[in-house]
Amino acid sequence: MGAWILELVSLLLLTMLQGGSSINCYTCSSVNGSSPSCEDPFHPAMSNYTEKCMVPKKGHTGVFPANFCIKIVGENTEVKERMVIRACVMKTMDSQCGVFRYQDSTMTGCILTCDFDGCNSAPHHHNPLAGTGLLLTAIAIANFNALPALLKWIQS
Repeated sequence: MGAWILELVSLLLLTMLQGGSSINCYTCSSVNGSSPSCEDPFHPAMSNYTEKCMVPKKGHTGVFPANFCIKIVGENTEVKERMVIRACVMKTMDSQCGVFRYQDSTMTGCILTCDFDGCNSAPHHHNPLAGTGLLLTAIAIANFNALPALLKWIQS
């Protein structure tokens, strides 16, 4: 009985973790409104959803699994173009607003970095505790269903 609960909890934890796999992100760009489906409000059905994102790594040959999705809304300060970029990246760019560098260009605006599939579709932030409620509910259900067997075992 105890092994069954441990297996259930282990399975739930494994499904919540992403391990060494790459992330899935929306990938598009819009310069001065050139791609309305990439702009906000965002239209996921009309945009490219890249599964198992692979990105180049500086100083290396080939591509490697991405770990983060980004959404950049800003202006390229050199050419004065407004840009919206949704992409996959290997390293976190942190969520920040102000002046920053992106692909050798200086930009002003905001970078939103997130770490779960499809998270760069909207300007909201992920609650890292959202999966905890599901896990606690599953444990409670497993324990409730096991309660009669536990009581029988205690009585014997």
